[in-house]
Amino acid sequence: MSSEVDQIKDMLRNFLGAQASLPAGSQSKQAGMPALPESFTEAEADLLSKYYELVLKWNKRLHLTTLTQPQEFFERHILESAFSESLILPSVNQVWDLGSGLGVPGMVIAILRPDLVVSLVEASRNKVLFLKEATAHLNLNNVQVIESRFEAIEGVPEESCLTVRAIEKMEKMIPEILRLGAEASQILIFGAKGLEDKIRAFVHDKKIESLLIPGSNQRYVMNIIRSTWNSREWPQSHRDTEKK
Repeated sequence: MSSEVDQIKDMLRNFLGAQASLPAGSQSKQAGMPALPESFTEAEADLLSKYYELVLKWNKRLHLTTLTQPQEFFERHILESAFSESLILPSVNQVWDLGSGLGVPGMVIAILRPDLVVSLVEASRNKVLFLKEATAHLNLNNVQVIESRFEAIEGVPEESCLTVRAIEKMEKMIPEILRLGAEASQILIFGAKGLEDKIRAFVHDKKIESLLIPGSNQRYVMNIIRSTWNSREWPQSHRDTEKK
């Protein structure tokens, strides 16, 4: 395990941004658009590698993820979560990660954005125990773990961003996700491009944009935002601002 953790820590330390990390022929970064982070700080690399170590430790018993090799975990769990962080609107001060599972993208966002309050909503008791253990071990004071089916939550504040990545029967749950996020500033849903049509059937007062995840040919983030926000005016990532 120590070798794998060392590998992912080296990846985090040596990461040189979107262009350096993308496979040949994949989508390039466009000016003014959200993208992968330019780099990870030493503190971020340390926390993210410790998080990976915890996932490996608990995975044998809980089956949190099938993506356990350093490269695939780095690309699919850490970088995709970091991409979603770059989409979060400036008005948002809290994130609700629905069906959080192993904590992706919520746990990663919490590490990258300590200024945000991140609620990890998970129904599985065993996964809740893992999330609480990880939160305590990483000393993430901005995280709260909520043991609940997200359908039982009445709603979230206006300054919220909902994230949804890997819940069962995603298409059937779209109406419930939109109900919960009715007053939210933003909803980020991971899925295939075809999911956008399912969402548009229910959304009339928000703008939707499907964004191809850098390095992927078929994985998208559906960015659903209040109609008062101009989706073309992408916010600069708060963590990039903090680094300057």
